[in-house]
Amino acid sequence: MTEKFEFFVVSGKVKDGYDSNGLADVYVKIGYIKKSSEKPEWFLKTPVIKNSLLPHWAFKQQQALDTSIISNIRIEMWDHDMIGSDDFIGGLTLDVSSIQNLTEEGTLLTYHLTNPDAKEEAYMPKATVYLGMSKLKQ
Repeated sequence: MTEKFEFFVVSGKVKDGYDSNGLADVYVKIGYIKKSSEKPEWFLKTPVIKNSLLPHWAFKQQQALDTSIISNIRIEMWDHDMIGSDDFIGGLTLDVSSIQNLTEEGTLLTYHLTNPDAKEEAYMPKATVYLGMSKLKQ
């Protein structure tokens, strides 16, 4: 069943800098993972906030999602690099029920993002994102 949702990426916090100046050029991506797949299909990407460990986006996007074919919602934070590939800061996977049960009033939650590939403190939060989500009337 296709339903419409609103995602509101408010702000974030990065534990450590990823660039030579001790800061990061931060953006957030949100996607869904189908029951028949393991890879996210991205539907939201915030603008890059340069030279910050405390990015503020206030970025809203509405998205229609067929929750009957989705197993998970994926949230990731990245450091944008001009040369080479972007650096993964941290991520989190939510069960699809976290959006299926939303109301029109919605919710504003703090999500702690981890990087299991980090050598030290792999499961300690590397970043935090403040995210609002709501279900819109059909």
